[in-house]
Amino acid sequence: MKRHESLIPISRQHHGGLLTARLLQHGAPPYKDMPTTPATKRDYVLDFLKEHLLPHFKLEEQTVFILAADTSEELRQQAIHLQSEHRKLEQFILALPKATDAELPVKLDEVGKMLEQHIRQEERVFFEALQQELPEEKLQELQQQVLEQLGE
Repeated sequence: MKRHESLIPISRQHHGGLLTARLLQHGAPPYKDMPTTPATKRDYVLDFLKEHLLPHFKLEEQTVFILAADTSEELRQQAIHLQSEHRKLEQFILALPKATDAELPVKLDEVGKMLEQHIRQEERVFFEALQQELPEEKLQELQQQVLEQLGE
């Protein structure tokens, strides 16, 4: 899937999200310099939420989702759904400290699967449709907005 240059910075951020998603799932192999116990994985994903996911969600919601809402009803509905998944992911991650030791591996697996599915939906469906439907000048506007949000 070739990404339009306006979406490349967001797609690059997705890579870290996919790694985190895999790390949280049952049967994940140990990754060098990454947490291995449920408690350290919980702490890692809580930090990842604050440092990476929340700024990433904000970037998407203030750029791509707004643009999609003005494009077509289908893209608008997809953006609404994806934004609701952002809130759901945030809630699930923030609830992890309340999980018992026995529940934590299951809850981490749920978050990991949910995060992976969400990113794959954005990449494989939403971004593909957006690239096809938006005219080049709108994609260029999007690129400017993304770069401004990222401070580049």
